[in-house]
Amino acid sequence: MTPQDREQIGEYVLGLLEDSQAQAFEARLANEPELATAVAKLQAQLETLDDTAGELPAGPALWQRIADRLDGPNAEQAQPALNRSANDNHWTRRLGMAASIVIALAVGYLTGTHLTTSRQPVMIAVLLSEDGSEPGAIVEAYADDTIRLVPFDLTARPADRVYQVWTLPDPETGPVSMGIFDDPATLSLSGPDLPPPEPGQLYEITLEPSGGSPTGRPTGPILVKGFAKMPL
Repeated sequence: MTPQDREQIGEYVLGLLEDSQAQAFEARLANEPELATAVAKLQAQLETLDDTAGELPAGPALWQRIADRLDGPNAEQAQPALNRSANDNHWTRRLGMAASIVIALAVGYLTGTHLTTSRQPVMIAVLLSEDGSEPGAIVEAYADDTIRLVPFDLTARPADRVYQVWTLPDPETGPVSMGIFDDPATLSLSGPDLPPPEPGQLYEITLEPSGGSPTGRPTGPILVKGFAKMPL
């Protein structure tokens, strides 16, 4: 499967393709089982995010903020402008499926749908497999040294290993553990006293011995990793 295929998978699942493009893509799905399987997998992964979301009403003030952000002339035109922006934005065309998932998260924040209903993270990171083709988890980072982890495609854990989450707030001091877990389900972890999360900050998950890394640094294979971005 080519990088262009992965890009089109993300755009199709998020409804970003023009009608003619979508029809052509659906014709391929009927004849290409590998492509159809990849589409179904991404749809299931995004449904996992939907299951954690709480809906909030999008009032006039929110649409006005969207219009202002998109340089739209008024709030009524904000939603079409949002669709055009997602279609035409150059970086989404280049980053492929991983970027498409980031767009989905950004749109969720703009329309008032949050991955957590009680508070808003200051940073979000989409953690991808080593080759960048498979999303494995979402990290929501908060200002109080906690993170909320939403894993949905992690490598199976051997019985004598645990998953360990790391972040890199400062390259000079090295990676810092945010905690360990053995069940790939949505959970919250609280790390040590750290500076506020920054854009571009690295997050990753490794496999470590039971009880966590014995050295205080990652020792096992990196399963997924990604860099933090500000929610819109």
